[in-house]
Amino acid sequence: MYPKYFFENGDPRLKDNLSELFLFLDFDGTLVPIKDDPAQCFLKSDTMSQMEAISQSGKATVAVLSGRTVEEIKKRVPVQGIYYGGNHGLEISGPDLSYLHPDALCGKQAMEQIFKKIKKKMLNIGGALVERKKFGFSLHYRMANKEDRVLIKKIFYETISSNQYRYTFSILPGKKVLELVPKVKWDKGSAALFLLKRQKKDYLSIYVGDDKTDETGFNALRTQGVTVRVGKSKKTKAEYYLKGQWQMIKFLQHIHSLVK
Repeated sequence: MYPKYFFENGDPRLKDNLSELFLFLDFDGTLVPIKDDPAQCFLKSDTMSQMEAISQSGKATVAVLSGRTVEEIKKRVPVQGIYYGGNHGLEISGPDLSYLHPDALCGKQAMEQIFKKIKKKMLNIGGALVERKKFGFSLHYRMANKEDRVLIKKIFYETISSNQYRYTFSILPGKKVLELVPKVKWDKGSAALFLLKRQKKDYLSIYVGDDKTDETGFNALRTQGVTVRVGKSKKTKAEYYLKGQWQMIKFLQHIHSLVK
């Protein structure tokens, strides 16, 4: 079933004078447009202002869940009083909380070996970008031409499959990116449920994201919250969709109006 367009089919639970709201937001492709170079993604001032207003309303709690590290997300979304979930929730930081999943560092030495091999093999392929992360790495190929994209993915999968520790990793495919992470039973949906469980109040949760990794959030919160995908897709588990990232500011303004 296709998700419903959010601004034509507003959820009846989202009404004026709304209280106790927990807003979960992805970063790349949701709060900011996806860029060829991830380092060039920055939050616009109006988006920042809306997030600050929602967080400081006294009626809402905000969390940004991203594949980036907590340190990087904090720099790019410097909003006081919110939660940050880095590396798809393996590490979480926020008010009175500093969490690291106990299995986050599993296979770190083998991961480092694979990272070095992949980086070396990508040196002569234009448009390939290998990004080191705290618990793994990402291989971006958005800037590569069509033929090289096929080669890049082939090299990536062959390198992983030939490693004796391959069963300790998971591959997360995204929008023109392949990410290697520790194989643990934890994801953005798990992180969202973890944060909700810590609260002493009953929240209406909202989860907004655009990528495959956000489907875990949609799945985890679908029966107890409002799930919104950025971009229409019949393959999503989200109940609603926005037409594109450019509608996020309108969405945040709408949420702000409900918690004023």
